[in-house]
Amino acid sequence: MKAGFIPALGTPLDRDGNLLAESFKKQINDQIDAGAVGILCMGSMGIEAFIRGNVYPQVAKAAVEAAAGRVPVYVGAMDTSIARAKERMASIEDLDIAGFVFTAPFYSPCSRDQMMNYFKGVAAATKHPVLLYDLPVVTQSKITYDMVLELIRDVSNLAGIKSADTQMFRKLKLNPEVPEGFAMVYSGLDTFDIAYKWGIDKCLDGMLSCTPVNTGKMFCAMADNDYETAAVCLNNIVNLRDFFIGHDLWPSFTAAMNLLGYEGNFSPDYVSEIKDGYMEEIREELVAIGEKVVG
Repeated sequence: MKAGFIPALGTPLDRDGNLLAESFKKQINDQIDAGAVGILCMGSMGIEAFIRGNVYPQVAKAAVEAAAGRVPVYVGAMDTSIARAKERMASIEDLDIAGFVFTAPFYSPCSRDQMMNYFKGVAAATKHPVLLYDLPVVTQSKITYDMVLELIRDVSNLAGIKSADTQMFRKLKLNPEVPEGFAMVYSGLDTFDIAYKWGIDKCLDGMLSCTPVNTGKMFCAMADNDYETAAVCLNNIVNLRDFFIGHDLWPSFTAAMNLLGYEGNFSPDYVSEIKDGYMEEIREELVAIGEKVVG
């Protein structure tokens, strides 16, 4: 996994939950053009947990075809049981993907033993690499440093972890038992630039999918040690996220993606539509930070 940014793609669906493949392809091409070093389809921002079973393999296949070998494709396979996760993986096991991404089961909190059984069980069911996704705000269960070390020892296809836990990353980077190729992908949006200075040079977040201009500019600036420009770009992304949260995240994200030229619904199907008049506010926010509004 190269240094750089990996956007957690939004998944464009029609009113019946079917994939809008051309919209998805356009999004992937724009992210690669912006400098993405990989893509994650059907992560948490890509509403993996809400996508119909028969649509899931269609999304993964469309991502692989659109990427066309230009960047690695990671696929979320999060679920509430080993059996359900195995069904997800089996439906795309033959695709040329870089790995599956797993949070802990998310219906109810898990004990340490339960989480370890889950991660070992899903990893044993695939030939592909597996990456952990530490997302306790959603799953109610925290992946800890000692768990990662045990999984590194016991799971041969464990390839890395995505987390915002800087203390964990510091310990992992300093531990000689951790393989050199073990990927540490940072998801703490608010401190991407600071983490990059620490050598945590792989970052992933859903907001990157609707801010390709700022994201690409930010990572180019960091590579040139221009952290003043990088900070401006990161502030733009964070402020847009906070604006979304203040006005209801999911319909805001969908509206932004539509304004950027990506057709479809990017939200769970139970989410209310955007409020009247709010679309223009989002347009103004996107224009203000220099994103290419086309809708």
